[in-house]
Amino acid sequence: MALELVGGAVLGAVVGELFKAILNLGERAISFNPVLKDIRSKLNAIMPLVKQIDELNDYLDYPKEETEKLRGLMDEGKQLLLQCGDVKLGDLNYLKRPSYTQKLRELDTALRSFMDVLMLQMARDQKKNMKMMNQMMEIICRLDNRGGSSKPMDLFVPPCLVPQLREETVGLEKPVKELKVKLLKNGVQMLVVTAPGGCGKTTLALKFCHDKEVKDIFQEKIFVPVSRKPDLKLILKDIIESLRGIQLPDLQSDERAFCYLELWLKQTSVNRPVLIVLDDVWSGQESEVLLDKLFQLPCCKILVTSRFYFPRFSESYYLEPLNHENAVQLFRRAASLDKGISKLPDDETVEKIIGGCKRLPLALKVIGRSLSHKPTSVWKVTGRNLARSGSIFDSDNELLECLQSSLDVLDDNMVTKKSFMDLGSFHEDQRISASTFIDMCTVLYTLDESEAMVTLDELSSRSLVNFVTARKYGYDDDFYEEYSFTQHDILRDLAIHLMNMEPIEQRKRLILDINGNDLPKWWVDQEKHTSYARLISITTDKRFSASWPDMEAPEVEVLILNLQSRTYNLPGFIKRMNKLKVLIITYFGSFLTEVTSEDNQLLDSLTSLERIRFERISVPIFSNPNPKPLINLQKISFFMCKFGQTFMDPSTPISDLLPNLLEISIDFCNNLSEVPNRLCEIVSLQKLSITNCHGLSSLPEDVGKLINLKNLRLRSCIHLEEFPESTTKLRELVLLDISNCIGLAKLPEKIGEFHNLEKLDMRHCWSLSKLPLSIGKLKNVKFLCDREVGEWLRKVAPRLAKQVKVQEEEANLEWLGF
Repeated sequence: MALELVGGAVLGAVVGELFKAILNLGERAISFNPVLKDIRSKLNAIMPLVKQIDELNDYLDYPKEETEKLRGLMDEGKQLLLQCGDVKLGDLNYLKRPSYTQKLRELDTALRSFMDVLMLQMARDQKKNMKMMNQMMEIICRLDNRGGSSKPMDLFVPPCLVPQLREETVGLEKPVKELKVKLLKNGVQMLVVTAPGGCGKTTLALKFCHDKEVKDIFQEKIFVPVSRKPDLKLILKDIIESLRGIQLPDLQSDERAFCYLELWLKQTSVNRPVLIVLDDVWSGQESEVLLDKLFQLPCCKILVTSRFYFPRFSESYYLEPLNHENAVQLFRRAASLDKGISKLPDDETVEKIIGGCKRLPLALKVIGRSLSHKPTSVWKVTGRNLARSGSIFDSDNELLECLQSSLDVLDDNMVTKKSFMDLGSFHEDQRISASTFIDMCTVLYTLDESEAMVTLDELSSRSLVNFVTARKYGYDDDFYEEYSFTQHDILRDLAIHLMNMEPIEQRKRLILDINGNDLPKWWVDQEKHTSYARLISITTDKRFSASWPDMEAPEVEVLILNLQSRTYNLPGFIKRMNKLKVLIITYFGSFLTEVTSEDNQLLDSLTSLERIRFERISVPIFSNPNPKPLINLQKISFFMCKFGQTFMDPSTPISDLLPNLLEISIDFCNNLSEVPNRLCEIVSLQKLSITNCHGLSSLPEDVGKLINLKNLRLRSCIHLEEFPESTTKLRELVLLDISNCIGLAKLPEKIGEFHNLEKLDMRHCWSLSKLPLSIGKLKNVKFLCDREVGEWLRKVAPRLAKQVKVQEEEANLEWLGF
């Protein structure tokens, strides 16, 4: 039995060999039976501990030095047992019996000591995890005491925290109470909440998680968006990371991920009950496997939301649509009737609209907001159209048709309507960066960045998108990188549904969702398909490995690639997209994907490119030995990317390759330890944003060569210590953002020579012991700072008092999207 526990583990095998050696002695070791019995007892106790250590070493790549002593001890023990086996009555070796007995007792004592050490080490590791979480809370509390910050620094963000409820709910008090009765009952481990799309299942699950009684019972709550194509290994990994509060390497298999999660729950959930919410689970084999696996987990409750029934799991709860009173209340709120902003139409029209929405919260909110501020005639037409439709419960298509009427009122704002349609290009159930939306709109609709954000605000005001991060007036000097939003998958389906109503050849948007290697038949059947779309979006899952069919896309201006596989070979037909202006490549996974092309000359051929955005990509951008310059490229953005050696190589002629670049944005790229000096030769550069790059400790010495630089953002680069002296040559600088640079010890002595500077954001620069006296020369600067710095400025330069703004923000984690 003990040997079965060992399995194929590394340390377990070493212990198992010693155990086997004891068994092989048999009757030959009868003289040592008492002490061997004690040793066997120790080995039986050590084996489970060693097995856990093996698993942790394997999964987490923990250091193995601490267990080397055990290896040596086991080897010595095997040699000693071989010698004991040679001791026979009447033999000369028998005289050595007392000596061997003493050595065996020393081995027994050593095993006891090592067992104590192993237990201490495991307790230590658990305390380390608790310490990490305590440090996180300590930093958050410190930020709160100092007036708030938008971003705690250098912390791992658990992927499955429960999102906040961002608006007041209507009609969910009774369902929450009924859920508590059902799920908290003894013997019930899993409860499935079912209802059609748009009924508010996700909102109900969030309301349940934030209920006071539920919070008191479950100290650990995990919220996992599942959607149509669940990745079991990734979901299990996300749950483990959220429970442990640390980031894990990629787990090798579904089984290993499940075993590790099961092990962790057994160790921790006795005193820390766990609630796991699986949101938006679709029918299919993958979903069945996921539910089966999680149903086997010990010491936890599982709440599932789904449009589908799962008969194998008997406990279910059907979420009814809102009753008439609550439906009216929600609709009035969405249409601003309760605030008197919109003129109240006749009751009959309101009843038609509410009846047509079938009291579904999503339809009520979207259509209500679309009618806000509209004339009575628009209300009447909408009510008449909705009254003609059939039952919304028959299929999601009828829900889509119902919601489509909310777009009809956008006909007077075609850019907003078209932008909504474009949102079908992005991966379902994922956050979309506002910067990505801006990159797309600036090309397709010739908008500037502020106009694109107004369009996004319009979509939000109509509940067609939901902002993840709280919006600020003015969007913080046009810095949109920290703003993101989501779109309900029903609304994404609506955009795709409307697109599919056109023949493929006439579509201005071509959106391809590829499952496995199942390519669209119309694409495979044609030797070379021709598309005249201006926007093409291709989404592939982790199983995709097919070779790409050919395509001619002479009119495409925006290409969006949504990836899930760890390696990805770009389609060769991209090279012929001569009008391509925006390239967006996003990987939806925990780590990075390696993006390659057949001849490493992909970017060379895309000479019309104006904007490039990479998210979670490890790509050697300039891998071609003789790359061609991207003469039209104006902006390049990196989010959570890893830079190749060619980017860091001082001999790479970056300025020659990007001669007209205006903006570089680098966010959460932790392997960026330094900025290439050659980058400072791009004299056209006007905006440089390096934010949340915790590996960055210094700026290049030649940063002063960026003579046209207007905006320099170094927000949340926590290990940046000082500026090079050449910084004072940036005479065109309008904005300098060093907020949350907690390691920054000093500013340039001649900072007063930044005569064009209009804003200096130095909130939470806690290592700045004093500021240069020349700062008093800045005449037209708005200072954002902490209270202590503000008081110092007012004292040293009283005339600056009106320009100092102490930022009194509440500490929050909205930037995480939870």
